[in-house]
Amino acid sequence: MSDQKQVTPRTVARSAALLISTAFRADPRHALLVLCSAPVGGAVTAVTAIGLQRMVDSAVSGDLPGMAVAAAMLAGALVVSYFTVTLVADVRNRLQQRVGLVLDQRIMTLCGNLPHLDHHENPAYQDRLDLLRDHRAGLGASFGVLVGNLRALVTFGCTVVLLAGVRPELLFLVVLAFPTVLAVRRGERATARAEEETTAAARLRRSLFTLVCSPLSAKELRVYGLQRELADRHRDLQEQVDGPRRRAETRTALWTCAGWTVFGLGFAGALYLVVAAVLRGEATAGDVMLTLALGGQLTGNVSAMIDLLSFLQQAVRSVGYYLWLDDHAKAAAGTRPGSVVPPAPGEDLVLEHLSFRYPGVARPILDDLSLRLPAGSTVAVVGENGAGKTTLVKLLCRMYQPTGGRITYGGRDVTGYDVQAWRSRTTACFQDYLRPEFLLHESVGLGDLSRLDDLDAVGGALDRAGASAIPGLLPQGLSTQLGSTFPSGTDLSGGQWQKVAMARAGMRPAPLLRVLDEPAANLDPAAEHEIFTRFRSAAARAGEGTITVFVSHRFATVRDADLIIVLDGSRIREAGSHAELMAAGDLYATLYELHAKGYQESPATRRTRR
Repeated sequence: MSDQKQVTPRTVARSAALLISTAFRADPRHALLVLCSAPVGGAVTAVTAIGLQRMVDSAVSGDLPGMAVAAAMLAGALVVSYFTVTLVADVRNRLQQRVGLVLDQRIMTLCGNLPHLDHHENPAYQDRLDLLRDHRAGLGASFGVLVGNLRALVTFGCTVVLLAGVRPELLFLVVLAFPTVLAVRRGERATARAEEETTAAARLRRSLFTLVCSPLSAKELRVYGLQRELADRHRDLQEQVDGPRRRAETRTALWTCAGWTVFGLGFAGALYLVVAAVLRGEATAGDVMLTLALGGQLTGNVSAMIDLLSFLQQAVRSVGYYLWLDDHAKAAAGTRPGSVVPPAPGEDLVLEHLSFRYPGVARPILDDLSLRLPAGSTVAVVGENGAGKTTLVKLLCRMYQPTGGRITYGGRDVTGYDVQAWRSRTTACFQDYLRPEFLLHESVGLGDLSRLDDLDAVGGALDRAGASAIPGLLPQGLSTQLGSTFPSGTDLSGGQWQKVAMARAGMRPAPLLRVLDEPAANLDPAAEHEIFTRFRSAAARAGEGTITVFVSHRFATVRDADLIIVLDGSRIREAGSHAELMAAGDLYATLYELHAKGYQESPATRRTRR
């Protein structure tokens, strides 16, 4: 992540362009007002300093008209300053919120539209994404920092011009301000480096906090008494995260203090030069006042610019993480060669020497798989844990790109099809299914957004998933708010949530591929077999050509599948019908008999269990 450790001019330019364009997209009228007020507010300080100089010179010479002009300048500067600082500040704050909202929505879109899941196995990606989450709140405020820096630059430029008009030697004060600026810049780099080096520890710390506060882990935490252990680990991780950051902040403070010392000595010397010039008759009392005003402004301006520079670097880092995500999403989109819409259901799905290995892992999880999945068939994938069953269905859903071989549908490599079009004709229920706390019919209807509020379609999907009884158990039926965190919400049991997920997988009419990956792990074997039978019968009756892939560790459930695939050691060990595999007497027959024995109980055993 070294490219994020330094703020380069290109990054600053891209960040500024992003913030300005987002501001105009969020609210064009207010964005124009805020940006135009920044240089005006910066110029007001110069007008104030000139007004003070004229007021003093006019007072010393007894020039009443000159004093009136100076008073008018000061009064006008005060009014404009109030407008640009007080009134525009409220507009700027509201605009910052809108900019933050637009960028939040964009982040959600970028993360959700990444075509594949391989980035989730990449620690560097996770570190960057964590940093983006940490800095997300500062994205909207970054626009305000940008405007503040623009105002500070205008003020600084006006001050430099006026100082040169008093005595050219005073420009040396500008040079003396650079050590402080460089110190802050160096400190920010050190802070950014410490922040990035501790990202993994910070992520684990947050994970522990979430674990302790989650209702899902509450039972085991109490049974095993893990509260103190996890709290101690959280404290240790906090020290790992905060230690390097505190040391970086301390070094920054020391460097900044040294820079201010140099600037303070230079300012004292500048005052001595101007007073000496007055004593020699080479300058006026107004020049002394102007120098004091400009010196004070320069001091405040340098201080503000240093603070703003610090914030700017933080803002640029925040926007930089966003730009990284944007670049990552564009690069991922650029790898999509497919633009063709896949044909309707009715074609075979063919694996041709298919292989896949996860990033950074030497051993392939799938190795040289070749098989034909006939149109309209029900295919069961079985095997022991770690055999690659879930990885195979993710490849079929195009969540990953094969590292070897290919998958074809209708005679064409599936990578030639548009990935979103492919997924629009795919439906799935995964092990780690979604639990959206919406209205019940919405939680099911998410499986086909075009029919989100179609209660008849939702009812049919619930029936196919063996969940038709759920609405009758809830207070408002299909309109019941799910989730115990809502005042009128109702939580579902694990088995009910799983049935809702399976109903969601049955919403799309006539998909070309339906994937059920351990869809009934929270249900008893009889219920799982019933669901499998329902999906298989519905597909057979419709004659729609949908290929249904069913992953299960319960062999009795899948015996009626048209084709059973046995994965073992990253390869296909066997493939065939239940009868064919039992007759072969290989791994499937062995595992089937073991599972069958596990479910057989004598009457005495059942009485003992009761």
